[in-house]
Amino acid sequence: MKKITELTEVKWRTVYTKDAYGNRERDSEEYTAKRPVKSIAYGPRFGHFIIDLIAFQIVIYFTDYLLLMLVSLLSHNIHVLITLGLISRIVLLLLYPALYAFCEYKWQKTPGKFLTKTLVIDEYGNKPGLRTIVLRSLIRLVPFEPFSCLSDTYSRGWHDRWSNTWVVDEEELNMIRMLQAEQSEND
Repeated sequence: MKKITELTEVKWRTVYTKDAYGNRERDSEEYTAKRPVKSIAYGPRFGHFIIDLIAFQIVIYFTDYLLLMLVSLLSHNIHVLITLGLISRIVLLLLYPALYAFCEYKWQKTPGKFLTKTLVIDEYGNKPGLRTIVLRSLIRLVPFEPFSCLSDTYSRGWHDRWSNTWVVDEEELNMIRMLQAEQSEND
């Protein structure tokens, strides 16, 4: 199976030639070029970020409440409370990428991606493996990482580039699979 970055498409371009009298004539020719993977734009990606942030904050606040209740029930020693409080903060810090990893591994989508009908794929257009999803989720902890999605038309944030994944809509995924099937037969 071809990688999605190796897929090609037929395009047309304008070429100019000169006739016998030196006049410039315009013509078009067909050529084959690599097809760009059409990741979703930065607008919907920003929407994913906001929706996911709200959904995950609700889960995190609920978990924080449960952890604090558990800590207060377990001990009344100040040193134990401080240690358990620190542990609960570390758990909450890791909960953010854990929620991303869970959603993207289970469904290839987060709450924001469900609303825009987009999903995460690997370099072959398949569901990424657990290792890739965990790496992708941990990269989200890098400072200013959400701003890395604001780069170009087919935006790929650091978490996409560094884990070799793409966020595409369902129509693009269908096109990728069709092209892979066609071009695998031709090879």
